[in-house]
Parts: sequence; C-alpha cells; structure tokens
Amino acid sequence: MAGHLGWGIIEEEDWRKGPWTAEEDRLLIEYVRLHGEGRWNSVARLAGLKRNGKSCRLRWVNYLRPDLKRGQITPHEESIILELHARWGNRWSTIARSLPGRTDNEIKNYWRTHFKKKAIVPSDASQRAKTRLLRRQQFHHEQQQQQQQQQQQQQIQQQQHNHNNNKNYSLIKWT
Repeated sequence: MAGHLGWGIIEEEDWRKGPWTAEEDRLLIEYVRLHGEGRWNSVARLAGLKRNGKSCRLRWVNYLRPDLKRGQITPHEESIILELHARWGNRWSTIARSLPGRTDNEIKNYWRTHFKKKAIVPSDASQRAKTRLLRRQQFHHEQQQQQQQQQQQQQIQQQQHNHNNNKNYSLIKWT
C-alpha cells in the first residue's frame, strides 16, 4: 500500500515506525526552525525523514516544540484542569489553550491516570446525555457572553472615536 507524500510516492513499508532517533529529532527541529510548521507531509519528505506527515506533526507538537513545559503538572494547573473538565468535559484541546506549554495529549493522559477512576460517572445513558447537553448549553452560553462583551467593547471604542472626532471638529469650527 502506498502513501502519497507531495510530489513523490513512498511505499508505506519504507516508512520508519517506532521510536524516534536523536538524529530524526535533530532533522525535524532544524527543518521547522528554518521553514516553520505546516504541510507536514512535505516536511517529512523535505527534511529527509522516512516518516509520514502525521508522525512528524505529532512528534513536533507533543515533544519537540520549544515552548513546551517539561515536568510534572503543578497543583495550580491541576485545579485548572479539574475546573475546565467540569465545564467542557473531554475537550482536551480546548482545555490545553488555558494551559500554555501543555499539550492536549498530556492533559488527557494526566486526567486519565489521576482522575478518571475517581470521577463520578453517570450510570445510565439518559443521565450521560443530560450531562452532555448541559455542558454544550454552558459552552454556547459562554461563547454568547464573550461575543456580547466584544460587541460592547467595539461600541464603546466607536463612541470614543466619534466623541474625539466631534471635539476636534468643534475646535476647528470655533478657531
């Protein structure tokens, strides 16, 4: 079976699988440093890696990005995870946006190893459905509130702009 990589075709059997080597990490880091992220299938080919694009993207995002936080999740980060999981459920990428330097995969793994067994899981399907509905409603409500706040800020800025223009006109008119 062949995998299509940009201009050429590399047989899937020729793709390297398994643990990454230090040399592969170095090639990927250097390529992304020079050319930036994106078009991961092309990155794999152009960097000289015999990996598929998904493997390159995941390696970069979860392990090699310079802004990643290393080490254990702090008690403060844990409290944020608990609060946001109660609000959004298993939306790991949404939760990760509130924890700079932490990946969605890292947060998911942390949750599963530390809290999943302790979490109160609704026993029947109807209760789970109600819980999902409430979470969705809360999420949409928060989005609406954010949009309203943005609109109010824009209106205030426009009013301030109009007020300043009127003051300038008044000064010009009377001088």
